[in-house]
Amino acid sequence: MNPDLKEKKIVITRPIERSIDLSDIIIENNGVPIIVPTLELQSVETEELSKLRNTIDTYDWLIFTSPAGVQSFFKNKEELPKINFPKIIVIGIKTKEELEKYGYIADIIPSKYTAEGILETISNLNLENKKIAIPRTLSARNTLPDGLKAKKANVNIVEAYKSGVPKSLDKIYELIEFIKKDEIDVITFTSPLTVTNLMNIIKKDSDFNKIIEKLRNNIIIVSIGPITTKTLTEYSITTIEPEVYTVKNMIDSLIKYLNNE
Repeated sequence: MNPDLKEKKIVITRPIERSIDLSDIIIENNGVPIIVPTLELQSVETEELSKLRNTIDTYDWLIFTSPAGVQSFFKNKEELPKINFPKIIVIGIKTKEELEKYGYIADIIPSKYTAEGILETISNLNLENKKIAIPRTLSARNTLPDGLKAKKANVNIVEAYKSGVPKSLDKIYELIEFIKKDEIDVITFTSPLTVTNLMNIIKKDSDFNKIIEKLRNNIIIVSIGPITTKTLTEYSITTIEPEVYTVKNMIDSLIKYLNNE
């Protein structure tokens, strides 16, 4: 018998529109997915984003740090110039695949799917006075733009989507009750915000300390990568973390853990 997820109840906290692929992987490996988004993405359309599309041919580099950024940027594709498109950097495989849906190919993909990974990959490039556009959520970390500015690049961050707490918190409240009653086995986190948003709600619960102890001792916590793990360690929560920061590798790491490999 192949190693699998042993019918464990596994919570998915990523945005609802990005939960299906992870849910499918869990089901395929004999797990039970429970979708409880702690993060909600909302596409925006602003004058700044429209201007960026219209003037993208004046930029040297275009950086996407999530599939949501790609979707929002290419939503009004007719605004884009037909020639002189800048070189494109994407943060990881899923963002690369989303980009290809619109007919564009990434020039650079870091081996580590983080802002730090991007900076490491382009460390030898001369970016002085180069124009770099980053369509993203404004709530993202400043590691990438700060690193680019340190290389004397001209960085333009344009809001492409908003990321925040889901409008309805019913599922999150239900999850908290599941945690209290030991009715789930695993929680997966795919970004720092999925952790932060959940913790901010848990902090308002009168049983906060009890819940945190459950997360530390009773529930297996799986993090997609080091930045998310760092957020969890602020609460002294230990995690399983894959070597390659994808949801597939995240579940593979969990399977190995459950089967003592």
